[in-house]
Amino acid sequence: MNELISVVLPVRNGERTIRQAIDSVLKQTYPHFELIVVDNSDDGTPEIVKSYNDDRIKYFRQISKGSVNGYNEALDNYVGGEFVTFIHHDDIYRPSKLYEQIRMFDKFSDVDVVYHDIDFVDDNLQLIRFRGHEDFYHRNNDLLAGMMIGYGISNVGMCIMVRRDFIEKHRLRYSLETIYGCDHTYVFDLIDAGATFKHVKKSLLLYRIHDDNYSLDREAVERDFQKCYSRYSLERLKEIAESTNFSENEKEVILGKLYYRLNHIDLAEEYFLDVLKNRINPWAMFYLGTGYYRYRGNFAEANKWLKKGHEIMPYCPEFINNIGCCVLQTDGVKAAEKYFESALKIRGDFNDAAYNLEHCKSGQNFNPRLTAREIEHSDLFGVIWKEAEKQREESGSLQPAGNL
Repeated sequence: MNELISVVLPVRNGERTIRQAIDSVLKQTYPHFELIVVDNSDDGTPEIVKSYNDDRIKYFRQISKGSVNGYNEALDNYVGGEFVTFIHHDDIYRPSKLYEQIRMFDKFSDVDVVYHDIDFVDDNLQLIRFRGHEDFYHRNNDLLAGMMIGYGISNVGMCIMVRRDFIEKHRLRYSLETIYGCDHTYVFDLIDAGATFKHVKKSLLLYRIHDDNYSLDREAVERDFQKCYSRYSLERLKEIAESTNFSENEKEVILGKLYYRLNHIDLAEEYFLDVLKNRINPWAMFYLGTGYYRYRGNFAEANKWLKKGHEIMPYCPEFINNIGCCVLQTDGVKAAEKYFESALKIRGDFNDAAYNLEHCKSGQNFNPRLTAREIEHSDLFGVIWKEAEKQREESGSLQPAGNL
């Protein structure tokens, strides 16, 4: 294996962490790479990069404005490798990242994109959570559906490596229309271009979570996701869900969640109700009940469907936590407490239930954490619900967004 890999590092004011990022690339066990730094900084970043005496580092000042343009300038002008991957100035490669990915390309000659698992860490590089992935090899509709409902590939920009000839054949560049979701959009572009994906079942990247992450601007990210998903018609969404390799129960849930996520609330409810007329699907009950809570503020209807699902799957704490949220809204904090305790008995590390129980014990009213999984990822949640929660906190009201 001696193929050249171009590692692209676009940076804006990264003096605090960029040395760790660069060092992690230079320590790769696979030696055939170039590190292309495209810099738009006005802090000490240029001096740090130039302090390295390593011919593999190629430094360029960014010509155009905007962080996303750093990716595109590199792809247009600077990359020379047969494969391209990326790193943020605040992230860290594990030593075998490049080797593991290039090895997969050598093993599977038909693959265009290789991705891997990720460790999310804090500013001190302490583990927050591990994010594993499925292998979507020759399963592009599965990946497409997964990406839309919050699964698929996480933090895609840093964990993918792509054949450069595939990038150039389809003229794939980062979108300037979705700067907060540009990584996400780029993978959708790869899928739509027909790329074949393969997974390395190892964590090969430390992704640092801190206050400056673009991804923490939830509202802006979700708006960009909406722009990305708007390329698909409702008929195409249905086709995607129905053509996946998931089970029938899973297909039914996927399409309903897509409707929720893309703000087709009425359509999602109608769809789930039709599903439940014909067959018992407890997860359809879960999402229907959660949707009634989240988007309608109809706690009685939400509780009804969540309880039906819980009767079938009493071992799933998600149902119990959300029933507790309904009870809290209708009967108060004390009545809800036992539900959160029950959820935690099943899963001791269930963060939503732990948060809710802790606040119940204070005896004061609060906005509970509903386990909504993917259906919270919509513009309706990102904007309307966020504003409604702010109003509720200011007023002390327990009324949900749908009633404000």
